[in-house]
Amino acid sequence: MHTTDIHWGNGISLGKISTQINTLKPVQLSLVVEINDFSNSWDIWVYPTKQTKFKDDVLVVQKLNKEALLFLEKGGNILLTVEKGDIKPNKGGEVGIGFSSIFWNTAWTAGQKPHTLGILCDPNHSALKEFPTEYHSNWQWWDAMSHSNAISLESFSTDVLPIVRVIDDWVTNRRLALIFEVKAGKGNILISGIDLINELENRPEAQQLRYSLIRYMNSTDFNPKAELDIVEIKQLLTQNKS
Repeated sequence: MHTTDIHWGNGISLGKISTQINTLKPVQLSLVVEINDFSNSWDIWVYPTKQTKFKDDVLVVQKLNKEALLFLEKGGNILLTVEKGDIKPNKGGEVGIGFSSIFWNTAWTAGQKPHTLGILCDPNHSALKEFPTEYHSNWQWWDAMSHSNAISLESFSTDVLPIVRVIDDWVTNRRLALIFEVKAGKGNILISGIDLINELENRPEAQQLRYSLIRYMNSTDFNPKAELDIVEIKQLLTQNKS
């Protein structure tokens, strides 16, 4: 067994850990390192390289263009995944989402970003079945929150509930969503303030979250209760290419 002296400081290499993890399901694991009476642990998320195939009838878009609107009119299901910066300033675009929490509060920091306190969700919600999570943010949410917009639900009925809620600063205390679902026209739409389209080859967490949402939308569990007019949804966006 190789031994070494550990001096004061940090970033000291103690060797490499290699293991084979065979799983067909996404899992959250914990790596624990113990030295004498001391220990430390790190959460690790493992996602399958090959996902289970299923019949996919969901249209994924970043704009509510003519194709998307026609799809809704035919009763289709749409995943609207908004590119960062494409939510209007008065609809949540002004909110600075941060993975780290706000420093104190916005009243004392003159609106310094970030403006938020993480996320809140039901880890047992079917939309997150393939994206293991606690009820709060952890490191698997870092990528999502770094590519996201908050979406304000203030102008909508309280029947519109977030699947993933953004926790606002207590000074402003707005109803903010990261992901929510509604009926729209003759179809259904799940709206993600997270960009789940761009640079996915370098974003395994985004790939897994997208997979989880689309699989949910192709199941019988996807049946939004609240309803919004398509015009109300379009008014969230800075642009709507036809």
